[in-house]
Amino acid sequence: MINKNSIYYTHHHFAPQNKHRNDNLEQQAQAWLNELLNKYADSTTVLIHEIAEINPKRNLSKGTSAKCIEMANLPTMGSFPNGWIEKEYNGGMKFRNGDTLIARITPCLENGKTAFINFLDKDEIAYGSTEYIVISTKSNYSSSFFYFLARNHDFVDYAVKNMNGSSGRQRVSGDTIGKYRIPVIPREKLESFMSHAEITLKTIKDNSLQNMRLSMIRDALLPKLMSGELKVNDLNS
Repeated sequence: MINKNSIYYTHHHFAPQNKHRNDNLEQQAQAWLNELLNKYADSTTVLIHEIAEINPKRNLSKGTSAKCIEMANLPTMGSFPNGWIEKEYNGGMKFRNGDTLIARITPCLENGKTAFINFLDKDEIAYGSTEYIVISTKSNYSSSFFYFLARNHDFVDYAVKNMNGSSGRQRVSGDTIGKYRIPVIPREKLESFMSHAEITLKTIKDNSLQNMRLSMIRDALLPKLMSGELKVNDLNS
């Protein structure tokens, strides 16, 4: 039987479980990539701009209604955005599924504001802050690889140390990100990691969307149940 207690329990039981699963999955994948980067640190290197597009062109006309991820909704931990809104595009960085977003301005960069985009429809373009850097694969590296690279401590440290601008408004440029070097990981090892990373990010997306739906149900029903506007019998009928 559905009642206000069961709605509250469902959200407060499953949402933390999903978040805990997501945290564990991300930590495992991150540890794997860190291990590979360290293991092959003395190998031949490649520049990021050679294997990825930095701030690629995306078509979205001004005045078009589209999903917008504002800086406040870019997570400091985890790959999935904290939310988005629909509003008319009037400027900002554009992105699509498979893109990684990185905040380029202080203190958002230092705080780890980063996300992987995989919740949009096919060919859908969304947008966000002008203070994002967008990374998109253009090679045989998977999209998921660049998200976990963006979370790598050495990568973040490089980005922070190469910020420019006045105190309090420092930024790292897309060109600077493109000049970051990583070791070339043996193909078999890389394929194994990327396959795991793709599954990890899809699972995190599914868990995150479930949490968002649970929150929407709770926020929509509980106030009406508490006020008496909606009766328990209405839900069970």
